[in-house]
Amino acid sequence: MSRTIRLPFGKKFLRAELRADRILPRRVAGPADEHEAVRQALEQPIATPPLAEIVRPRETVAILVNDVTRLARTDLMLPPLVATLNQAGVRDEDILVVYALGNHRPQTEAERRRLIGEGMFQRLRTLEHDARDEANLVTVGRTSFGNVVQINRRVLEVERIILTGEIIHHLIAGYSGGRKSVVPGVAGFNTTTYNHRMILDSRCRSGVLEGNPAHEDMLEGCRMVEPDFMVNLVLTPAGKLVRVVAGHYDLAHREGCRAVDAMLRVEVDQPYDLVVASAGGHPLDIDLRQAHKGLENACRCLRPGGAILYYAECVNGAGSGPLEEFLWRYGNPEAMERALHENFVIGGHKAWWLARLGRRFDVHLVSRLDAALVRRCGFESVPPEEHAGRLRELLGKAGTAARVAAIPGAGFTLPALRGEK
Repeated sequence: MSRTIRLPFGKKFLRAELRADRILPRRVAGPADEHEAVRQALEQPIATPPLAEIVRPRETVAILVNDVTRLARTDLMLPPLVATLNQAGVRDEDILVVYALGNHRPQTEAERRRLIGEGMFQRLRTLEHDARDEANLVTVGRTSFGNVVQINRRVLEVERIILTGEIIHHLIAGYSGGRKSVVPGVAGFNTTTYNHRMILDSRCRSGVLEGNPAHEDMLEGCRMVEPDFMVNLVLTPAGKLVRVVAGHYDLAHREGCRAVDAMLRVEVDQPYDLVVASAGGHPLDIDLRQAHKGLENACRCLRPGGAILYYAECVNGAGSGPLEEFLWRYGNPEAMERALHENFVIGGHKAWWLARLGRRFDVHLVSRLDAALVRRCGFESVPPEEHAGRLRELLGKAGTAARVAAIPGAGFTLPALRGEK
């Protein structure tokens, strides 16, 4: 019997009628008191002494925080962190909050205030990392992969470095969080670009750390800086706290990655013939650059040549100049890959990813994107008002014996074939 499935689309929902296996994250109970959970993690860290025993009175401290592109709830972590530092004798004037932008755009003052909270913004000095400011970058070494690691000078000048962030699956590095606060967070543009080139290596996969060259390159760069402490959060898709991991930037991070898998990794027995999926709504489908992540996830449980009806509003268009330029300039994934090998362009790699999916699967994209741009991905464009009719067509083509799955939140759900690493 068919049932109605609500598929997030921007800030609203579209409804689909179908019989399908639903692939959903597990419901995980979080701590009753989120602030207390952070405080306890600071006092009982993984593989390091408590933060209060690491720092000394009057030492200078840099706290690296995520930018506006990540839901990290920095405003939850920062007050107990600062209180612990103050109690250990570190003064407010000796604390520097560094927005670890990586190669992302500068933020507005309103965004900076919102991220760390008005109280912390008023009390503490803040700095936005600029990856292109060569005068404020220091070379700290070269990784075994050949990446010259340049780091923000102001970060290196302090006596203690603390990392903060959120851990979630990441298409290149396996997982976000941990070492990513340093590389790419406060690394030079060339360092980050070199690391991102590794996406051309098939070992760079979501949910994989071991043998993942992008992760290992980041970790080597982080070791050159040797941060003193880390606090990372594991959050539900709605932003509710599930777990706080604190302590060593690698060992505590790995514990957080296991918690992410326990919630968001969903094993399936065999690939599906048809998948109906949504990126997860706003902001996961704000543009094609963001919506791509959920499409990549959803296709992990789709058989080669299978069909997917994917819902992503994309009100802001492609969301990346290089992504759109690559789609218009190159007609196929092979040409894109050659161009990336010759001159790697961040953003262009996402066009290549999209074109690869268009080559391997029968992708039907429900969006507000220009239909011609969608076709450059190798996809079929579906106007929102025609989605129900397209679904009926795909179901009819698949046949009554087809295996069908529905994934309402593909941007934060990682399907994995049983036994798959």
